[in-house]
Amino acid sequence: MKTYSALLIVTAAFLLTSCGPGPENSLNLDGENSSIINGTKVSARTNDGSRGVVLFLPVNSLGMATGICTATLISDHSVLTAAHCYDKKSKTLAGFKIIFANNKGIATREAYKREGTVVVTPKNYRKTKIGLLNDVAVAFFDGGIPEGYEPIELERDPNNNYQNRFVNVYGYGKNRDSAEVFSIGYGSAGDLYKAVIKVNGAYGLMPDRYHLLSKGNSQFVCSGDSGGGHFINVNGKPRLVGVTSSVSGTKDIFGHVTCTKGTSTAMKVSHFATWIDQVHAEYGR
Repeated sequence: MKTYSALLIVTAAFLLTSCGPGPENSLNLDGENSSIINGTKVSARTNDGSRGVVLFLPVNSLGMATGICTATLISDHSVLTAAHCYDKKSKTLAGFKIIFANNKGIATREAYKREGTVVVTPKNYRKTKIGLLNDVAVAFFDGGIPEGYEPIELERDPNNNYQNRFVNVYGYGKNRDSAEVFSIGYGSAGDLYKAVIKVNGAYGLMPDRYHLLSKGNSQFVCSGDSGGGHFINVNGKPRLVGVTSSVSGTKDIFGHVTCTKGTSTAMKVSHFATWIDQVHAEYGR
């Protein structure tokens, strides 16, 4: 089970994320502005899953971010994100940073930053012609979590059917549907946004994944939202039911897949819950 991986994020047909500009000091944790492309900018954390959402940055040996993803706290020292956020074949990456903030502007403040090098992915994670398989990863970091953040409960029952339900989706990804490549400044990505998106009616068709179709929705995940959590409140508490994986659709002449017309895929947390427990037990954390 010991699959160590550090990854380079790429902007391709398989990256999901959303974003939007935000104030550089938005650290209030007591409320939220409202309700990603067409998402709502998050200025505060509430009991809807957002207290578990963090910015995930793969870094090279110089400590420089090489890409951007989103992740969810599942303990006081680990997060759940997408496996494709870590390219184990990359020779340039040395680890990752977890940023506890609503925007990338806080990334230089040590009080809101944690670091780690251990990332575990399923042995059968792979890219195929039909998409990404087993696209989840557990990353362990050092230092604990700051006040106002909390780990989120995992969905463990595969029999719970969320078809046609609305989920709260968070991501630090792009706020515009463009073919831009992430740069040192992350382009339009790096600020936390929230979307409320309806799950496809065919939720129960596949045991490991479900789709968020563009038809009927006005908010969309895009590059940088990969690894972000999908949350439903159960008895007043947020529950993590999905992890943003990829978006598929027709490419334009530049190889760009539009986020607003494609099909977004999420991994079902219930399908991987036992594996997640085994990873935590094996690494003694």
